[in-house]
Amino acid sequence: MVDATQKRGFSRRSFIKGAATLTAAGALVGCSANTDDKVTVEPGKAVEEKKPDADKQTQAVAQPSPDKIYSGACRAQCIQGCYLNVHVRDGQVVRTSAGRFPDEPEFERICPKGLTQVARVYSSERLQYPMRRVGERGEGKFERISWDEAIAEIAEKWKGYVDEFGAESIVYFVGSGNCALLGGGTADGSVMQRLRQVTGATNITTDRDMATIDRLAKVFGYGGWGNLCTDFVNAKTFVIWGANPVVSEKQQMHFILDAKDAGARIVDIDIAYNTVSSKSDWFIPVNPATDGALALGAIHEVLEQGWQDEEFIRDHTEAPFLVKEDGAYLRMSDLGVEPTEGPVNPQTGQPTVVDPCVLWDLETESAVALADAVRPALESVPQIEGFAVRTVFEIIRDQASEWTVERASEVTGVPEADIKELARTYALDGPVTTFSQYGLNHYANGTYNYGPVFSLVLLTGNIGKPGAGCGIHTAGMGVSNAAGCIAAPSSAGEPPQGGGRNINWNQLYPVLQSGEKLGEPFPMKSLYCSCTNPMCANTEHKETVELFKAFEFVVVQEMTMTESARYADILLPACHWFECVDLRQRAYNYPYVILQEKAIEPLYESKPDFEIYKLLADALGYGDYFDFTEEEYIEMWLDSDSARSMDITLDRLKREKVARAVTKDIGFEGGVFGTANGRAHFYQENPVPDHMIGQDFDPEKERTFLYWEPAAEADLANAVREKYPFTVCSEHMRTRTHSQWWDVGYMDEFEPQPIVRINPDDAKELGIKEGDKVRLYNDRGDVTLIATLNAGQQRKSVHCLRSFQAIEFIEGNLSDLTFNDYNQACANQAYNDVAVAIEKL
Repeated sequence: MVDATQKRGFSRRSFIKGAATLTAAGALVGCSANTDDKVTVEPGKAVEEKKPDADKQTQAVAQPSPDKIYSGACRAQCIQGCYLNVHVRDGQVVRTSAGRFPDEPEFERICPKGLTQVARVYSSERLQYPMRRVGERGEGKFERISWDEAIAEIAEKWKGYVDEFGAESIVYFVGSGNCALLGGGTADGSVMQRLRQVTGATNITTDRDMATIDRLAKVFGYGGWGNLCTDFVNAKTFVIWGANPVVSEKQQMHFILDAKDAGARIVDIDIAYNTVSSKSDWFIPVNPATDGALALGAIHEVLEQGWQDEEFIRDHTEAPFLVKEDGAYLRMSDLGVEPTEGPVNPQTGQPTVVDPCVLWDLETESAVALADAVRPALESVPQIEGFAVRTVFEIIRDQASEWTVERASEVTGVPEADIKELARTYALDGPVTTFSQYGLNHYANGTYNYGPVFSLVLLTGNIGKPGAGCGIHTAGMGVSNAAGCIAAPSSAGEPPQGGGRNINWNQLYPVLQSGEKLGEPFPMKSLYCSCTNPMCANTEHKETVELFKAFEFVVVQEMTMTESARYADILLPACHWFECVDLRQRAYNYPYVILQEKAIEPLYESKPDFEIYKLLADALGYGDYFDFTEEEYIEMWLDSDSARSMDITLDRLKREKVARAVTKDIGFEGGVFGTANGRAHFYQENPVPDHMIGQDFDPEKERTFLYWEPAAEADLANAVREKYPFTVCSEHMRTRTHSQWWDVGYMDEFEPQPIVRINPDDAKELGIKEGDKVRLYNDRGDVTLIATLNAGQQRKSVHCLRSFQAIEFIEGNLSDLTFNDYNQACANQAYNDVAVAIEKL
């Protein structure tokens, strides 16, 4: 019997002594170009290491076997995905180094996490064989079983549930812990996505970072979003707004510093002074979750001074669109022109309706269809055939008029002069790149922070050209036949039945308890987790524990004994990335797909995720839908016009190992956006929520993207702050990507335990000194942490490292402090919208 209840049974020092040797490059040095270690040999071939002259040796010394170099990739979701050389000697991985790109050496980077992959491969926490729970769920007691037993038991349970309760009684929790095609979960067109499509299982929408994606999609549409990092040097001003790339995106930070060296002015907008701030030319501290108000104050100043880029917003946004008194756009059908039939909507199978919007053309002084407008008016449009109308520009200008610089300063804590300077910078010091990632996302008002920021970008024309981009560059996302992979028929020609319903994370536990969703039956019996560690990744930890206990049967597919793994009924040991073939393809801000070669044999009895998915499918009677090899699935994924146009084939990847999957480095180049009409949006004609759980919904809040409201508990004026005066920001760790690398002792040397960073003045008032144990608490829970004093912290705002397993906390859990309520329109976990009190222990 295996007992996983105890913490790691070794010290960090003993682990370091006993683990596979790493070079001194394992220190936390950020992304290293690693030029001294680069090799140019064909991957998989032996490389003779440099040896001393034999004549100078005084005695015969046994020489080590030559290294073989295999192509690999870091596949964690830090949104980068670096290309790695995997060095293998005598069948063991001995180290990693930065892979070499044929034409773009600036991407040749490796960070401490990439350097310590060896320790992940040979971690003492590796799951070695399938196991069955024998103790209480969560107790961590298991017995060893065979793969045949494990798969048979899962299949028997799932078939029984499906027969009695339907296919949706099996619930998939799909995460981003492996951003690759064959073994990944959320990767586009992944084999696990196909498995759900074939079996009809329910999908849990994890609802992480969705405020960012929601506003990017609704304002700009789908596409490349931000400019590729190689374009950063073209910016005159580079604004880091809601990001900490030194910690979270080390690869990107090098490109930002390149922009600084090229003369760009670096502006950092954040709630705390940090390393990014120290590298910036101008640091703007802002109150937590008030970034939208800051942007609105800047928009007010831009419009007040007449600095808006009228040519850009006239030609590339919906600013000149005409809105009737009922809030709908004026369309040609309102003027008696019958709509026509357009192309078939592939989702509905029905023809689209073409009913063009009306604009007022200043050239002809008449109302015309969008396509016929030469110079659309932005304001002062007369009544048209009985319809009183306003332009979208007039609506947003009126809304911005409420946000004087004085008001914005009061809300944000930013001096009026700085707000005016920020407005001037966006309007007159362009091109401006806005590096806005996920930092504004983790609050209940996250969407209302991004909307005004993106609107400021549009009003000043700082997008769609060199040096002017906004958001995340979704590199490599459009090259594939992902949809075809998921929906491909079986070998017998039968189409998949389709995936079951989605269920939001914050509704999972209540629906599991009641068996109903919005009055409809929704029995859920078994939970299947792959490429994810929800115990460490979600809000309301206590509820997550109860949720895992409430499912009748839990299957976890993992590489190590994570906190989630401890709650499984059946544990399936998955390979490390270097132990199998795969394709690294879901890397934002990184323009390459990378072939992962199998560098070593799987350790112990672990299996590739790809093989596990196929075993499950076969046992469930769906083997005909998975009648393909790894290479055949990769070829199916690359069977697209886009891939062919870039000559990306499996044969080429076998030869070259990497292929550039992006043809446009400028997001929305030329001001052509990823919307139906190619124009960016300031306004929504018919706003609807992205989730419906019976919540109250006020569409007027969503009409324009200039609406702002305070956060829940992070708002300084909220009454809850009288009882709980501190707000908590849970920040990324330098040494982990989410909860991955938790088992690497090397990394623990640098971030050994959960801490809380406190402003020294706040600490003095509370009688707290460096290294003291302190308790953070509110009415939902508490956590005990080690205090560290940091003058960069705002008063009444603290930062805590996240991604620790429950067993690593002294008492409680950081996630116990959080809540599970969502914004009315966007399903988004608000990790940082948390108010607490602090006491010294």
